[in-house]
Amino acid sequence: MTTTVALLGFATALVVLAPRAIGAGWADRSPRLAVAAWQAASAGVLASVVLAGLALLVPAGAVAGGLASILDACAATIAAVYRSPGQLAAVLAGVVLSGGVSLRLGWVAARSRLRDQRERRRLRAGILTGARPEQSLGAVVLESDHAAAFCLPGRRRTVVVTTAALDTLSADELAAVLAHERCHLRGRHHLAVGAARVLDRAFPRVPLFSRGRAETERLVELLADDAAARQVNRVEVASALVTLADMRAPAPTLAAAQGAGVHRVTRLLRPAAPLGAVQRIVAATATVLVVAGPVALAAWPLASAVASGLCVLPGTGWV
Repeated sequence: MTTTVALLGFATALVVLAPRAIGAGWADRSPRLAVAAWQAASAGVLASVVLAGLALLVPAGAVAGGLASILDACAATIAAVYRSPGQLAAVLAGVVLSGGVSLRLGWVAARSRLRDQRERRRLRAGILTGARPEQSLGAVVLESDHAAAFCLPGRRRTVVVTTAALDTLSADELAAVLAHERCHLRGRHHLAVGAARVLDRAFPRVPLFSRGRAETERLVELLADDAAARQVNRVEVASALVTLADMRAPAPTLAAAQGAGVHRVTRLLRPAAPLGAVQRIVAATATVLVVAGPVALAAWPLASAVASGLCVLPGTGWV
């Protein structure tokens, strides 16, 4: 029970503190590290909750004996419920925390993946029917009166630019937009965004996940802005965002100017100094510890049992 309380306390601390720590102002100076931090915080919360449930169901000593011992321990736990009805609440809590959370996440993830794949296939079929490949741009050109540029991730990665965008953007602005979209595809940003959206859909009342989704969607755009600014003058990148500010891209795509506002333009025109080496090391270390923390808490009783001679590790002969 102590392990369960510690793990749930760790999860609660992450839910409360992680948004404040990651949103403390440094994220825009290192968006890649910030995306990793949001993912780590979310993974840490999920791992803590699932491991807390398992700690209620499986004694630490059973883990050392392998799968057979774990199954025996689960059977013994179920039998103990019938002998002592007072244990029912703890067992049900363990089942809900470990099994319920895992099943809910798996179900929403599977449904989201199928839906996204279906929407991308439909959109790709519609675009490829009416679009023409433009080898010089490395993109396909779609006839439209609305200026837009976006990319379709997946196995057949595609950058799409409308004819109105080609007519509106200057050569440098167009180069910036294309670099932005290629960064999305190269970095597989749709995976990070998709994972954040799955968590928010699966557990909509957890502020960490809703904030993480919004921040991940924003930060990948900053990442792509920075990639474009390394190839084209920052002023041209900002100008392209302003030109395409009113665009609306289809849902399963990543678009250069989607959500572009004053902040993104200002950030390009007046870039802040990047994080220093010490700050990066501290942030990266904290990100790793957030994920490793729940595992360490869950493994501590097992390590203590082994050290005290209460259980045997398979294949070692240690008692």
